[in-house]
Amino acid sequence: MKKIKQAIAAGVISLAVIFSGGSVLADHTGDKEIAVVKKGDTLYSLAKKHHLSVTQMKELNDLTGTTIYPGERLILSGEEAGYHKVIAGSFSKKENAEKRAAMLKRIEIRTAISTAVIDGITYYRVQAGAFKDKKNAVNQLEAVKKAGINDAFILSRGELHIFGLKLGDAYDDIISRMGKPKKTETQLNSKSLYYQGDGAGVRAALNMKDGTIGSLAVYPEYLSPRMLPALPFTKAEAVKMYGDANKIKTVTCYESAKCEELTYELDDFELKVRIDRDKTTVQFLEITYRFK
Repeated sequence: MKKIKQAIAAGVISLAVIFSGGSVLADHTGDKEIAVVKKGDTLYSLAKKHHLSVTQMKELNDLTGTTIYPGERLILSGEEAGYHKVIAGSFSKKENAEKRAAMLKRIEIRTAISTAVIDGITYYRVQAGAFKDKKNAVNQLEAVKKAGINDAFILSRGELHIFGLKLGDAYDDIISRMGKPKKTETQLNSKSLYYQGDGAGVRAALNMKDGTIGSLAVYPEYLSPRMLPALPFTKAEAVKMYGDANKIKTVTCYESAKCEELTYELDDFELKVRIDRDKTTVQFLEITYRFK
């Protein structure tokens, strides 16, 4: 897994537990936590309190140093949820991937072809299964290698999320993870949350049936990198978190400017990361269902 910042999948957060030296918001399972830094906290004291090393805290939150600030929201645990995919070959030509897939099909190993863009080049990957349990992926990998495909490997990828928020999470999880906004605007089933400046830092469309998150867009320009260090504000941070995109394309963003759009796909979900015309700054991140 490309660390994915070891980001947390946010569950239904229902309990606020206050510790001396920092407040922690935790869900009912107790294994998905976020700390809000209080005056007097140090990275060392928070790491020790939550049984982590300073190095782990820095990696989880993409910190380059040990300085932290009151109000900062820090991730406290990693998330291994997602899939372990068996990749039975990666090719720059689609026809070669199709030949490999056909060969595996003949020996009754089911495959699918996916894409990944690496350094601007699209590669066609032959996927021979995706497994929640890594042991099953290892067994499949052995079967593929016995078929003579020695370049097969396991690719682990976590669930698609934005700062630990996923589709299907409760609306209140946004507040629990990202903090209380200065104001909220509601229109039909959509909510816009304003944190700083005139723009909405978060926009969420809620499912009419149960009020859970149906789509989520986050605009880093209107959020604070100091308060949310684990949120990707640059292209480099996004790639470090999510890995190689399934698709990359050039789109018209505003005033006829050309921007880059990275698309990640997993199961029924799709995450788009729009990069500004400066080729560095993240304009927005949006997670939606692939099949509407």
